[in-house]
Amino acid sequence: MVFGRENETKALQRLYEKDINEAVVFYGSKDNQVTDIVKDFIKNKEFFYYDALPVSKECQLEKFYNDIVSELPKQQQVEEKSYSAILQAMLDVKCEKRIVVISNFQNIIKTSPEFMPEIIKCLNNKWSNQSVLFILLSENPYWVEKQMVEKIGESAYELSGLIKVHDLPFIEFVRYFKNYSLLDLVTVYSILGGRNKYLYEWDLKESVQTNIENCILSQDSYLFEKGKNLLPEELREPTVYNTLLYTIASGKEKLNDIHKATNYSRAKISVYLNNLIDFDLVEKIDSFDSPGRENARKGIYRIKDRYTAFYYKYVFSHISELSFISKEKFYKKYIESDLISFSADSFRLVCVEYLSLLNRMNKLPYSFGEFGCWIGKVGDIDIVAEDKDGNNLIGLCNWENETMTYEDYEWLTFCVKQAKLSDDVYYLFSRNDFDERLKEEANNNSNIYLIDSTML
Repeated sequence: MVFGRENETKALQRLYEKDINEAVVFYGSKDNQVTDIVKDFIKNKEFFYYDALPVSKECQLEKFYNDIVSELPKQQQVEEKSYSAILQAMLDVKCEKRIVVISNFQNIIKTSPEFMPEIIKCLNNKWSNQSVLFILLSENPYWVEKQMVEKIGESAYELSGLIKVHDLPFIEFVRYFKNYSLLDLVTVYSILGGRNKYLYEWDLKESVQTNIENCILSQDSYLFEKGKNLLPEELREPTVYNTLLYTIASGKEKLNDIHKATNYSRAKISVYLNNLIDFDLVEKIDSFDSPGRENARKGIYRIKDRYTAFYYKYVFSHISELSFISKEKFYKKYIESDLISFSADSFRLVCVEYLSLLNRMNKLPYSFGEFGCWIGKVGDIDIVAEDKDGNNLIGLCNWENETMTYEDYEWLTFCVKQAKLSDDVYYLFSRNDFDERLKEEANNNSNIYLIDSTML
């Protein structure tokens, strides 16, 4: 079984158990093993499975016919070589419950617009002896989210739904890396993100340093090779995209700073960054909308995919030197002293995940909407949330220092005033501990919650 994918499997099982015809789009990154999840699910069930390759319309139909006919019972006849006849022959096979998996289904849709209407006809066939579950499988999230509806038209309204396989949340890292400290957990999370295949490359018996050296810096490793192929094939100008990712990884997060560093026009940068955003490689972070708008900065750009951020910051930036010095020396020179700073933003994501979980369980003082951040001209607020009545949650995430101090809290209150937010409740997160003065302040103020490593 694919680790950490119980919820996705349960969602498929719920559809399978319904006594009606269903069609679901099941999709996500290849590195999250979406195909393996489906293959695990259909074990010990009656199914047809077809993997659509990027070939011509005629070749696709020929392959579909040959592959499915070979799976049909010998007595089962296909009247003609058409999607309609082939699908009908599949439905005529008697079984308890039938599953039809079309892997990489976008490769059929791109050349054969008649395919989805034939699927919909099968869904609307109320007279079949057994119900059928169509699983339309894709490892191309961009196509599903940005192009599918336009391609399949009204057929989209007939689908039972879409199930996206997201990156694993931090709580799954805690399950997987059972013997790791919080420091190591957050560090690994900041490097690998939540991709299943990346986790399997990591040796749980070795240190973080040894794993970085062996799994990323070794030029024969899977993750080193993956780093050279992080850009999707749909992005046609790798020189531009590599330049932008390298620039952002080096700390240039504002549009104007990226413009100065690359000498690309702002208009060009915006277009290419939007493409990277569409592929979940980059994100634009806008400041939480507050009355103190005049004190806030405009949105900044950060690399969203964690392994992409790590690769471009350390490996891509110094890849020539990696060819001539040992991986141990490379780690010491470029990574070791900077790793805690690099993982600070991931710690913020961990804190947001913790608060979101409490929020869903109604264990926060108020019921909040989305959690964001405030990006000030002088100082930032790591976490901000607001309920329907305007009550605010303010969060501070201390990762780079062992102990959060009272002075850190004072600086946070200054930033809150700059943002002109109410300070109804504070959640202060620290990698290790809090100083005595801050502990005393929390004891005297019931609206201040101190969260240390033992509580996450």
